Amino acid sequence: MNNNDSSAALSVSPVGSAGLRLRGGRGRLRPVRAGRWGAAFLVVAATGSLPMAPAQAAPRIPAFRADTDRDGRVTADDERGKGQWTRERGALMLPNVDDDRRRCPDADAGGARLSDERIAACNDAADSVVNGKADLDDLAPVRIGAEPRVGAGTTATVAATPATRQHVRVFAERRGRMVALAPGERLSTEELRRGVRLGVEARDFVRDPQRWNGIADLVLRVSSQGSSAEDRIRLKVAPLVFEHDLMPVRHLMTADHTTEPAEVERGKRYDPAAQPEPVEPGEAAFRRDLRRGLDRAGLPAPLYNYPTGGDVWMQDLFKAAYASIPAPDGKEHRVRVVVRSADVMPGTATREFPLRDASRSAFPLLRGSGTGVIQQYDPRRVGSDDTQYYGSFSSTGNFGTLPPHTWRGRHYPVGRIVYGGNGGKEAPDATFTRMLAAQGYQRPLALDTGWLGVGHIDEFLSFVPARNARGWVAVVADPGLGRELLSGLAADGHGDRPLVHGIPAKDTEDPGLTVAGALRKESLTRGTAIARKGIDAALRTLREQAGLTERDIVRVPALFNELELPAGYPRQGVVANYLPGAANGVSTGTGVYLAPRQHAPRTTDGADVFERATQKALAGTGTRIAWVEDWDYSHHRGTVGGEVHCATNALRSLDGTRPWWTEQD
Repeated sequence: MNNNDSSAALSVSPVGSAGLRLRGGRGRLRPVRAGRWGAAFLVVAATGSLPMAPAQAAPRIPAFRADTDRDGRVTADDERGKGQWTRERGALMLPNVDDDRRRCPDADAGGARLSDERIAACNDAADSVVNGKADLDDLAPVRIGAEPRVGAGTTATVAATPATRQHVRVFAERRGRMVALAPGERLSTEELRRGVRLGVEARDFVRDPQRWNGIADLVLRVSSQGSSAEDRIRLKVAPLVFEHDLMPVRHLMTADHTTEPAEVERGKRYDPAAQPEPVEPGEAAFRRDLRRGLDRAGLPAPLYNYPTGGDVWMQDLFKAAYASIPAPDGKEHRVRVVVRSADVMPGTATREFPLRDASRSAFPLLRGSGTGVIQQYDPRRVGSDDTQYYGSFSSTGNFGTLPPHTWRGRHYPVGRIVYGGNGGKEAPDATFTRMLAAQGYQRPLALDTGWLGVGHIDEFLSFVPARNARGWVAVVADPGLGRELLSGLAADGHGDRPLVHGIPAKDTEDPGLTVAGALRKESLTRGTAIARKGIDAALRTLREQAGLTERDIVRVPALFNELELPAGYPRQGVVANYLPGAANGVSTGTGVYLAPRQHAPRTTDGADVFERATQKALAGTGTRIAWVEDWDYSHHRGTVGGEVHCATNALRSLDGTRPWWTEQD
């Protein structure tokens, strides 16, 4: 039976030794040369005919079970179908990628930085030790039932099949401790008579289904008096599950520009709750408004500071995810997983340090008990010119999650991954998206974002809870609405008002630009057309693939500008938000949406025309807006800038997750 067998097997095989075999007639026995099956006694009847040889008695096999029915317990109910694995039934195991005793080094003994590969290689699955009670809880329960009737001298082995052995590790309880079992290591007669508690860990997620599909067959082979029998169970590793925006924020993270990642890696004491001195333009106002928004959302936890050494784009460093298996009473046992961005940085990437440097702070700051940090990227991209033009598509700001929904008979209890890419060069690292697809759940959905300068999906799309049948709506940038609002102001005689309100002219892209001037500005006109076409295409995909209707979409005003790029640059006709994009915000998961201050033109009563329209659009959802000042800190920065979502990251509460294994195919 190979690794792809779909059912349990119970087999018996005679075991003998070379030597003499005995024959006889009329009650006489005489020795003959033994054949290939070893020695045996045959009785020859008086007629001279030979009777059938009695088969060796199969050894008694104890009950061998895992949590096949996914109720968090191992019982007799798990016997049925234990050698199979389907979406509805079959045992699960955790990828044991956390660091429960915080034993993993962040630097070498001399304080030198570890390479990206070395720092990521350490986790609880990297050793053959159960690292404390928390690590014990991460093992999938497997039981060999007590069988007092096994004969003297009976022994057994438990091991994964050879094809999957490198992907799992089996532990057995011996003398009160869980110890790793080598593939040929034997369980004694006494152990079989009293029963054996086993635990199984997966050593990683599925990365490439051509190398491993996540399945492991665990074989119990019992041997006694020259014969053996076996039983088996099938387990599959739990998938990587991305968090979604309906989950309440546990930690909202912002960049600490005063501390370098290397300092923390080398052991500098660091308190993420301590507020660093603001050093970037607009940082104090940004932090102040985030704090006010969290208070309004009923989230008193302090802002969580993350050492970046000057990299403001927190959302592009990593994505928060988790893995889980069933626990008793309908609960889940989870491990949080931080997934580093696969963004190979142009100009700074080396073979040792290919990925974004600020994302390394996840190892000393976040890796620990109950939390692992993983990475997946194609090393062939290091040194490629394409990273200069297309590398940003691999940033984790280009990944989101459609919240839970049902469409065309398929239920997505933990939602679907959504990301920006067009299947060509304007797409994320192919090994990264292959890993996501290989999980088999949250079926990833690509939306073409090649029309955006930075290429990130969060430039025009986010999600908030809502009082509707779905329980959520998509917040979508609407460039047509933005232009319509400006046209309305001009028609009312206010075309001479500044396009950007409340910001010194010197800190704007076009000092002195008015509403009327914006309506005549060719790059804004073209930007509106390009963005409208791109967003309409994305919405068509969401309608077809997720069933979104206009009732599920909240349109907020936006103003996009076509970027002026050098001749010969391979990406022409791309756009960026000219005013802060309201769709680029953060859902707290508790009814408050952190949105960037719009700084759009004012109406006659002094209201921001874009802010008023955004509040009106969200009013029916039950979501309240907390405005965050981000113009200086993130919007008016670099070539394209970014907003609140780009400049923050979040770890969300896992308490209310739904079992991913209830997703219907």
